[in-house]
Amino acid sequence: MATIIKRKRKKGNTFTAFVRRKGFQTFTKTFHARQDAIKWGTHMERNLDRGLSTDFNEASKYMMRDILKRYLNEEKGKHKKGWDEEVYRANKMMRDPICDLNLLQLSSKDIAEYKDRRLKEVSPTTFNKDLSFLKVAVDIAIFDWGINIPFNPCRNVKRLKQPRPRNRRLEGDEQTRLIEACAMSDNKYLKFMVQFSIETAIRQGELLKLTHKKINWNDRLMILTDTKNGEDREVPLSEKAYLILKSQITRIDGRIFPMTKDSLKFWFKQAKRRANIKDFRWHDLRRHACSLLFERGLSVPEVQTISGHRDPRVLLNTYTKLDPKKIVKKLGKGLT
Repeated sequence: MATIIKRKRKKGNTFTAFVRRKGFQTFTKTFHARQDAIKWGTHMERNLDRGLSTDFNEASKYMMRDILKRYLNEEKGKHKKGWDEEVYRANKMMRDPICDLNLLQLSSKDIAEYKDRRLKEVSPTTFNKDLSFLKVAVDIAIFDWGINIPFNPCRNVKRLKQPRPRNRRLEGDEQTRLIEACAMSDNKYLKFMVQFSIETAIRQGELLKLTHKKINWNDRLMILTDTKNGEDREVPLSEKAYLILKSQITRIDGRIFPMTKDSLKFWFKQAKRRANIKDFRWHDLRRHACSLLFERGLSVPEVQTISGHRDPRVLLNTYTKLDPKKIVKKLGKGLT
């Protein structure tokens, strides 16, 4: 069994694992967490017993940034669902200090510190997606590319508890205030993008990829392909949505709203601040839109046709928050 030596340091304790086998050199590595040291030692001993490689020189030459870049290059073009989201996630991660480490240095403590940094900006749900993505990238480096490391440290990091589903939508005069604030923005597309999202319940990724070729102008339909749930769908357009599309010029690349995810986040944040709207995210527009469609009197299948939800339970439980005041008006004088 590997020997673990604890050392006290100014910046916290370290744990050095020593693996000794007759006929082999002594292998040693230092960790910030005892669990990592034990797991490394166990894997090293197992590799030695099985006659597997214990040469980690190649892993020490690969920076995590290189791992993610190679992953993007090799996985590109495989038509994976959520690929745009993976590219965005990888580019975000490559700007973080975690990518200044090489693959052999990466430990669960480093990932925990990355978690602390990320949670200042994103939700636990988003971090869990980051962790899953990083785990897959490191697994591919180990099993597909043959870069030898004792174990994938991502597997030592627990996923965070998922918060309760959000139920935020625009309340009272918030929709009017938000649209007015967007109209005052220096970005000429923002107002139209917010209005179009409310009219169609479109996902942000679908909105940013939307091109003029995806519009059936004669039948007033929007054709969405390569969607999150893997199914293409034809979305009926309201007159307002149709006119918004008509008002946008045709660009060389065909995109209707030429914005990146980061720029949209920047301009939308400014508009929310100007409108004094708190705790509201772009994705909440989708819940707001679905709720409005139900309040307009559309049936569950009709709203599913527009929103693209395959499971009506998700649509009703997560993406619907009806206004009780409007229900009061519908009830009128009573039912008997």
